[in-house]
Amino acid sequence: MVGTVAALVLAAGAAILWMTRELDSQARAHSVQGVARAFEAVLDGVAGTALDYSKWDEAAGAAERRDLGWIFANMGQSAHTGVSTSLVVLWGGALPVDLGWTDDGVAAPRAGLLDREARAALDARLAAVPAGAYEAPAYFVRRGGAIWAVAASRVERVLEPPPPALDGAEAARLAMGRRLPDATLSEIESSLRLTGLRLLAQAPADGISLPLLGPDGRPVAHVAWDAPAPGAALLARMVPLLGAVVLVAMITVAVGGVLARRSAEDLVRAERQATGAARTDAPTGLPNRLAFTEALLRPARAGERAVVFLDVRGFKRINDSIGHAAGDRVLVRIARRLQALEGPGRLVARLGGDEFALVATGPGAGPGAPALAAEVLSAFDKPVEVMGHRLRVRASIGYAVQDRDGTGEDLVRQADLAQGQSKRGGDAAGPVAFSAFLDDASRDARAIEGALRAALQRQGEISVAYQPIVEVGTGRLLRAEALARWTSAELGVVTPDRFIPVAEQAGLIAPLGRHLLHLVCDDLQRHPDLKVSLNASPLQLAAPDFVPDLIATLAARGLDPSRIEIELTERIIVEEPRQVAQRLRELHEAGFSTALDDFGTGYSSLGYLKDLEFDTVKVDRSYVTGFCAGGDRMALVNAMILLAHALRLRVVCEGIETAEELAMLHDMGCNMAQGYHLDRPLPIARLAERWLGRGSVRAVA
Repeated sequence: MVGTVAALVLAAGAAILWMTRELDSQARAHSVQGVARAFEAVLDGVAGTALDYSKWDEAAGAAERRDLGWIFANMGQSAHTGVSTSLVVLWGGALPVDLGWTDDGVAAPRAGLLDREARAALDARLAAVPAGAYEAPAYFVRRGGAIWAVAASRVERVLEPPPPALDGAEAARLAMGRRLPDATLSEIESSLRLTGLRLLAQAPADGISLPLLGPDGRPVAHVAWDAPAPGAALLARMVPLLGAVVLVAMITVAVGGVLARRSAEDLVRAERQATGAARTDAPTGLPNRLAFTEALLRPARAGERAVVFLDVRGFKRINDSIGHAAGDRVLVRIARRLQALEGPGRLVARLGGDEFALVATGPGAGPGAPALAAEVLSAFDKPVEVMGHRLRVRASIGYAVQDRDGTGEDLVRQADLAQGQSKRGGDAAGPVAFSAFLDDASRDARAIEGALRAALQRQGEISVAYQPIVEVGTGRLLRAEALARWTSAELGVVTPDRFIPVAEQAGLIAPLGRHLLHLVCDDLQRHPDLKVSLNASPLQLAAPDFVPDLIATLAARGLDPSRIEIELTERIIVEEPRQVAQRLRELHEAGFSTALDDFGTGYSSLGYLKDLEFDTVKVDRSYVTGFCAGGDRMALVNAMILLAHALRLRVVCEGIETAEELAMLHDMGCNMAQGYHLDRPLPIARLAERWLGRGSVRAVA
């Protein structure tokens, strides 16, 4: 019996020893898999962020035209806010210099954030990625004694093709990275229930470790940790039981099996958590662009999938006025409201910045798309309260439904076009559904953009017409409004209402504005009696070199700035009041006068007039047309004139069509008038013949 018992005890001991060693081996293997997955998740997160910024039509356009101001504002220091990047490097393509930013508060571009060797290695890896592929190779690099997770991608257009002149040209490259702080290691260590997780320059002689590979395939560091030994710990607890009877030994074996299974389950759970982090937007907790893209890859039948795109109107203004911290909280509040719309077959994601998307899949998704878009709109009904501020937040919303032959990529493009149409409609615009018209408009816009780029390189296609602005009562020409005219070699006559919005969207408004300024300066030189009103778009005004360029151009021609009045619209005041105030000061200091155009059509500009240094207000034609009939319209025009005079501003009434309207304005004390009754827009030769020099006073009543 003793021998039997001893044999049984020995057998049980051998089984326990084998089991504990196997448990240790499995734990080591699971720890290697878990650590590998965790660091892959770090790389995936960086790659997703790099793709957000690189596969961006506006970014590609800015890089193509070397618009460093736009790049600084949207891809520089501000890119660190909300996306947790520590490093941004932009190089190659048409860029005149290599650019770089870190999260240490330094806003100036720095080219040496990634050494030449690292950038050359990233270039080599990107060369193997097909053009247009939604792929960002990610690796680890060593910089300044620290280890960084870095992903690189080409800066490419996704929705719009490049201009013909740039088709096939080398694209700029973007690298974004995150430093691996101790906190990251602690999080991985805690989630995987490991100890001693650390970064080493060399692999340890003993223990367990993994290499962190750079873009050239060589390790830049090694992550090491204490080998888990649950089996050894279990054996230590079980040794005193080895002298017990076989029954006790068998029970112990069973207990060990349960513990081993639980350890394995914990490790698998930790792996899943690490993988999920790569598909989550950290600030809001929503699925990110990677998760959104994966959702679109799943097959769906026609009419059973819809996508809603939205972005927050004026979000930059929120950041500029009350700070980025408040802006981040606004995004979190919006994310929570959108999450409330989730349900079976619905996914809400943050695509980046102030952009969100919803995907609805399943029967009824197509017919239910308008209702879903309306639900999204209702999420913005209530003000957002953050840090003591009560903000009215609005959104531009567009949606599309997958058709029979459409793909996920088609659906994204269509929803984006619809969202862009909503944005152009202003704050009053509701959700916009994609239609074939938008596709046609998009093709028309692309054709106009290509032809406009060519026209700016040629002479004679773009010209200026001048509409007289006349002193009421005397008929004397005071100045003339310069209006752009374009007869395209490819498209024929293209009206300003078609090509000006395209120029703004395509980043061509600044070169178009410079082209028109040079034409106007030519006419000012030839006609010393001429004074001109020149329109400036919001995008021109936003450029820090706008006023210096004006000054330099006139100085080179020997022209006095007092001969040009800059016209701004009411919309600019409401959207960027601080920026407008600064630009008005700069313009006045340089000797230019300024006018507020379309007065009365904006939102709340009356409150700004007393604070902003305008010289002239132009009452919009919508108030003047038919005002002689009396009633509220006449009272409004009279009130606008009285208000402007009380603020010591000159008044121009636009859209004068009849002698009766002109006489009424004279009785109201209006200073100046403009409209077809006085004259149509004229080429400079006709303007000179009819209005300049001797006999410039015309009978206009």
